[in-house]
Amino acid sequence: MNENKIPGLDLPQEWPGAHYYDHEEEEAVARVARSHSPFRFYGPDLQGEVDQFESEFAEFIGVNHCLGVSSGTAALQVALAAMGVGPGDEVLLPGYFWVSTVSAVVRSGAIPKLVDVDASFSMDPEDLERKISPRSRVVIMVHMGGVIGHIGKVMDTCRKHGLLMLEDCAQAGGAHQFGKRAGSFGDMAIFSFQLNKNFTSGEGGAVVTASRELYDKAFAIHDLGYCRKKDGRLEFNDPNYQLWGIGCRMNEFIAAVLRVQLRKLDAILTAMRDMKHRITGLLASCEGFRTREIPDPMGEGGGFLKMIFDDKEVSHAFLEGLVKNGITVKEGGLNPVHMTGWGLHIYYNVTSLVHKTSICGHHPVWEWKENSWASDANYTKGSCPVLDSYVERTVLFCIPSKLSEHQKDMILAAFENICDELKLKKAL
Repeated sequence: MNENKIPGLDLPQEWPGAHYYDHEEEEAVARVARSHSPFRFYGPDLQGEVDQFESEFAEFIGVNHCLGVSSGTAALQVALAAMGVGPGDEVLLPGYFWVSTVSAVVRSGAIPKLVDVDASFSMDPEDLERKISPRSRVVIMVHMGGVIGHIGKVMDTCRKHGLLMLEDCAQAGGAHQFGKRAGSFGDMAIFSFQLNKNFTSGEGGAVVTASRELYDKAFAIHDLGYCRKKDGRLEFNDPNYQLWGIGCRMNEFIAAVLRVQLRKLDAILTAMRDMKHRITGLLASCEGFRTREIPDPMGEGGGFLKMIFDDKEVSHAFLEGLVKNGITVKEGGLNPVHMTGWGLHIYYNVTSLVHKTSICGHHPVWEWKENSWASDANYTKGSCPVLDSYVERTVLFCIPSKLSEHQKDMILAAFENICDELKLKKAL
């Protein structure tokens, strides 16, 4: 093994969209700066970048309405509020998420209920059916790693029980399942444009929906609690939209960059999918592990490869082999990583959830009178046994969106070397 060791490749971090920045993004920012009008609703020479992005992104997703906001976390908060989630309600979500998903539920005053995952690492429709209660109001389907799980079955269950479904597409910008885009399945969906996302403006987010009613509520909540007139001024007299806003508007700089990045999204996803499929094609001749189930491999985001091993010791040995073969990102990165080290993506690593704390330090939502029925809610390890087992045995490799041919060849050689060393190749 040592004589075949590959020097460190110094792989780029998994920042898909950022690697595609060039003069177009620079010009987009400069255009807004020259206009002296960075606020979306008015200014001396308003460019209408947010309006245009919202229109273009809604068309791209295949929905009627898009609302630009300041972050994916804000998008979650706005969407849940527009859906009417509050004290006394239960929101069902998978135990595999990013912390922002569950934190938005708690900040809404509602109770999160964890649902286990299936082999797609997405919500298990059968466990969802078992977990629904009279308090259930919204189901959040989280497309982690750009993969849409068995969303049709989840949607059927929601309709059967009269529940709303929110898609968390923070990691799934541009993904689709058999031609239908992530974000177009549920009643509402959210996106994040933070640095780690498929296309990025550094921060930013969006709420999309086919419902005019949900959009109008979301609009008021994302702003100051009221609608706006065509001239950008607030409308105070509509009794349907006299709410409380959280001021998380998207600005013109963010939208201008996103409009450029959206045009590059297909190229970004194609690059990641192609490389991932080359790796999975090589791994098809191996045994002792399986890759994550993906209902539509041609529609996934392509940025995350999960290898679920039969034996957890072998999974750690495989990770060690990747690192020894030079498969690491630049200093400070986490790629590749064993899922036991995947931090706030796993429910039992979120200590504020496990200990049921509040945002202000006292009176957590589980103690509120409206939520007294949930006082014994438990989020400790063991709440999602299927996910727990997968986490103990899974290695995650993030596919960089820009690789040289040399880097691609060396990555493939490293995977093949490790499979040989661990004797994972299938007998002929």
